Amino acid sequence: MDNTLTPYIRQFSHLRTDRTGGWTVATQGQAPHKPILLLSVLDLFAQRRIIDNLIEITPELGELFASYWLKVLPERRGNMALPFFHLHSSGFWHLLPQPGQEAALQATRQVDTLRQLGKLALGARLDNDLFQLLQTAETRNALRTTLIQTYFAPEYHTTLLDLGEINLQTFVYSQHLIEQARKQIKETPGEDDIYQPIVRDQGFRRAVVRIYDHRCALCGVRMLTSDGRTAVDAAHIIPWSISHDDDPHNGMALCGLCHWTFDQGLLGVSARYMVVLSGELRIALNVPGHLQTLEGRSIIGPAEQALWPHVEALNWHHQNIFRPG
Repeated sequence: MDNTLTPYIRQFSHLRTDRTGGWTVATQGQAPHKPILLLSVLDLFAQRRIIDNLIEITPELGELFASYWLKVLPERRGNMALPFFHLHSSGFWHLLPQPGQEAALQATRQVDTLRQLGKLALGARLDNDLFQLLQTAETRNALRTTLIQTYFAPEYHTTLLDLGEINLQTFVYSQHLIEQARKQIKETPGEDDIYQPIVRDQGFRRAVVRIYDHRCALCGVRMLTSDGRTAVDAAHIIPWSISHDDDPHNGMALCGLCHWTFDQGLLGVSARYMVVLSGELRIALNVPGHLQTLEGRSIIGPAEQALWPHVEALNWHHQNIFRPG
């Protein structure tokens, strides 16, 4: 083992964790926040999303944090702000203050929300030696194994190791979808390109949610929680069961209500990207609330015009799913 890695193996296996919160045997009776955040950071390094020595507080990091948390503690809420702040006691994690917030960050002893953390810190940097070590898969795998074996019960080890690989494949697939959409290319996948259903599902979701910046294309809502949840999901315009098409041009990011309403044909989008309402939305028994205000409004599409939905897909939805009423 590389002599520069040895001290980090020790630090990763001796994180200060809370043992008084009624934590379950799944997490060896201790709070899993810090190891889960570090597993998420390792995933970002594997995906080459961290180029400079700066770990930022992003929705992508939050989603990875949520994916690990749900595997071990689905009945409890996580809070990424807690480990992001308190990891500074580890010795290898260094918070970078926002300009003018140096003294405030130094004096702060507790952070409860990502909003509070974001006002104080730009993000965090790692020891330079650790940053360099994390450029190699062998080092990342050694540290990943240390975290999983130290902080989680044996029956979760394989699940958490597999999740790291699934997260990587999901990222690769999502990047592939976005790149092909930008090039206006459609490829028929060969046998070697067929992804697991979970990778395909999550890859399409991450690609679409990312290019829409976590904002609902129809109503505009954008909400993210401290445990990495987002209010929107990725909706196929022409359903996957019919199209088998994960092209982001065949998708929109929609909140739960708009997604259901769109799938039921009570909302649609015209060829000019205007929201249209079905007459059925206004029948006597319905109380559609704010959905009535969407009619005639332009959708909120991706910042890149080249990634907006294809008109052909919207027309198919209008002809086959939408209910004129």
